[in-house]
Amino acid sequence: MADRTGEYIVTEGTDATGKTTVADLLAAMAYSEGHEVIRLDEPDSAYLYEPGNTNPEPLSPIASEIRKIIKDGSLGRTALTNVHLFTASRAENWKSVTWPALQRGAWVIAARNFLSTVAYQGYAEGFNPQKIIDITNKALGPQYMNPDHINILDLENEEERERRIAQRGQLETRDTFESRDKDFQKRIIHGYHMIAQDYNIRIVSAAGTKQSVADGLWEDIQKRIDSRPDIARTFSADWKF
Repeated sequence: MADRTGEYIVTEGTDATGKTTVADLLAAMAYSEGHEVIRLDEPDSAYLYEPGNTNPEPLSPIASEIRKIIKDGSLGRTALTNVHLFTASRAENWKSVTWPALQRGAWVIAARNFLSTVAYQGYAEGFNPQKIIDITNKALGPQYMNPDHINILDLENEEERERRIAQRGQLETRDTFESRDKDFQKRIIHGYHMIAQDYNIRIVSAAGTKQSVADGLWEDIQKRIDSRPDIARTFSADWKF
């Protein structure tokens, strides 16, 4: 990634794989080493990570407002609308918060990026995956599309995934994607496996404790940093599924 000194780290995967908790643990590790850390739960707003702060101030409030629409399953809409909503939220965060943070040397640690849209809206909802890549590339550019470190968390056991979701309790508003049927969830899982295969992204088992998963990712991140220069993974508009 040119013209930056920070680290852009993404954890991807289906719901209930522990992405958010793992990202929080990675943020704590980076913070403990003296880095400024920006946490991002796409498509929500980015915020400055500080230990113990359970109500951080959103750095891009408009992104948080867009997320409310995305997460509201009572609002019926097309896959195309979802693609544009996600892209708009990402663009607000990236251009006003996370890209400037990377340029000044901060670590940006995100749960999800545009690959979620490729899996959910592309493979699961039937929107052309290549068009998602084209839209994202035009709106955000190659720096966003090429994180320094990216892994896909995977739960091989569907019953375990459902059990974890059930533990969250009843949602006040029906979630747009978690409440969809099993066939929809299977298409998402298939989508992530295809993405991992096509772009040589490591799939990491999420079956262990979240701390053990985070520890393994942290070790891999350190090895990659120590072994640079690294070969960039390019999700440009020229790449085809």
